[in-house]
Amino acid sequence: MNLSEAVRLERDKRKRQAFIRREQDILSVCESLMAEKGVRQVSVDMIAARTGVGKGTIYKHFDSKRDMLIAIAAQYFAMLIELLGRSNDPARAVSDWIEAQLYTPRRSLLIHELVATLEDDSEALDKIQDVRYQMRKRLAQVLSGSSSTRGRPFERAMWLDAIVQGALLEMESALKSESFDEDEWVESITRIVPILMSQPKLKFRKQDLTYL
Repeated sequence: MNLSEAVRLERDKRKRQAFIRREQDILSVCESLMAEKGVRQVSVDMIAARTGVGKGTIYKHFDSKRDMLIAIAAQYFAMLIELLGRSNDPARAVSDWIEAQLYTPRRSLLIHELVATLEDDSEALDKIQDVRYQMRKRLAQVLSGSSSTRGRPFERAMWLDAIVQGALLEMESALKSESFDEDEWVESITRIVPILMSQPKLKFRKQDLTYL
């Protein structure tokens, strides 16, 4: 490789890095604005103004606001997947996964609001559903590394995900008690981890499985 080729490759590398950084800045601003104003109220004009770039620059990265919403949801679930792989201890990994969601309830619930705005867009929902499935699949893999035989791993992953989503709604509910303590609440939810990972197998009667 000659010097001019090396210079060109380095320049292209820096351009790609700058492009990725700017794209992340756009997504961060979009998410911040949605947290402030609501998902439906945020426009591409607002995102461009807050980011300090022109709308044309925004559209070099994303075809529409819809694509930004999909990217934000994908990043959120990718973050949860990454958390599940940080520890070799399954119980610690699952606890980290729970705490990451419950200690940032507004961000977690923003994903619910984001999905609700896309409810008539089946293609967008399919993309988000796919990345959520990958997150649940990774959670099931972590759970299967335990000694528990309580239900199949993917079933336990769905149970746990449903519990966490319900806990998030309670944390932001206007009906929660004035004495509500966030740390105690999160601790109470994480107590289910050793239960899921060590309880003996439950025996279900066929007639009990009414959800099938």
